[in-house]
Amino acid sequence: MNKDKSLITYVAFLRAINVGGRFVKMDVLSKLFSSAGFQNVRTFIQSGNVIFDSAETDADMLEDRIEKLLQKKLGYEVDTMIRMLDELEAMVRRNPFKKLPDDAKISVAFMSAELKEKIKTPLFSPKKDVKIIEVKGRDAFCVHHLIEGKWGYPNLFIEKTFKVRTTVRFWSALKNLLAFAAAVER
Repeated sequence: MNKDKSLITYVAFLRAINVGGRFVKMDVLSKLFSSAGFQNVRTFIQSGNVIFDSAETDADMLEDRIEKLLQKKLGYEVDTMIRMLDELEAMVRRNPFKKLPDDAKISVAFMSAELKEKIKTPLFSPKKDVKIIEVKGRDAFCVHHLIEGKWGYPNLFIEKTFKVRTTVRFWSALKNLLAFAAAVER
């Protein structure tokens, strides 16, 4: 595929897609993004990951534009966190989890904004079921712990503590998304 060099490849991480009674087929999401003028639109798994190309360089503006589009077309708010594909590839190459055991349950919390204050890591949630090992920009790198038979999940902890919207993707899913995006780019 010959991609226009003026286009940037982005990934939109949509929060709460296909959970809580809000179901959207991925082909519908693809059509919505394409109808908004985005190019080379493709989705990855059913959890609201949309890869697309745009000449727009302002990710905040893209987030706002996509949130308004989804609100209008779906009838409810869909928090959207945008990252450039290049950023995600660099994140995975850097791998802040490399010192953890292979079986660790790990994820990235994509936040809507950088935290206002610098936090000291590791930072544990009040229940000790989530540990933030690092925050870099708008991304928090989290380890999930099993407490009383339940795995911790960072969304509510981060949102309540830091007052930022968040959506989470497991590290393995993020690596698979990047492999999918790379295969499509070829």
